[in-house]
Amino acid sequence: MEVVRSVEMLSEPVVMNGVVVKGFGRGSKMLGIPTANLPESSLSQLPHDWRTGIYFGWATVGGKGPYKMVTSVGWNPYFANKTKTVEPHLLNEFKEDFYGAEIHIVMTGYLRPELNFDGLESLIAAIHDDIEVSSKALDQPNHRALRRLAHTSPGGVFGGFLGSSPVAVAVVGVAAAFAVSFVFLKRK
Repeated sequence: MEVVRSVEMLSEPVVMNGVVVKGFGRGSKMLGIPTANLPESSLSQLPHDWRTGIYFGWATVGGKGPYKMVTSVGWNPYFANKTKTVEPHLLNEFKEDFYGAEIHIVMTGYLRPELNFDGLESLIAAIHDDIEVSSKALDQPNHRALRRLAHTSPGGVFGGFLGSSPVAVAVVGVAAAFAVSFVFLKRK
């Protein structure tokens, strides 16, 4: 059976960074999906009207990458968090954790709002679905062209680095030209 899932490319990518901190200890242990959490202070790098939800894009950690990533930005309703978090999951296998390493992320697309789930299995299945859809979306040229932004400094939209350089203009042009929804098919 084919399932249609749409994703939204952000009209302007958002760059964040921070030092990887310990989260709630659920990613690897409970979910089997490790995250490289940004500190709570990194939330100030988001635009003031940023909506919570599940995003995807690119990340570098410890100067290596970029790697595909999917991230939750928000309250994680299933766990009833009292603290808003940014929890990137890098779509790559790593032998060690990243605590204390510098991480840069660039969010290029939006998957869905935060949701509550009936059980842990439903949450895990949704995360795996998000990972699959994100990976396919990031293979598209419009998202792939933005992976270099994972090496930039933070500061909100485009990390505040764009100015008027030719490279910046090209990146803006790519983002603006593809600020539409994409639909991906997958088999279940």
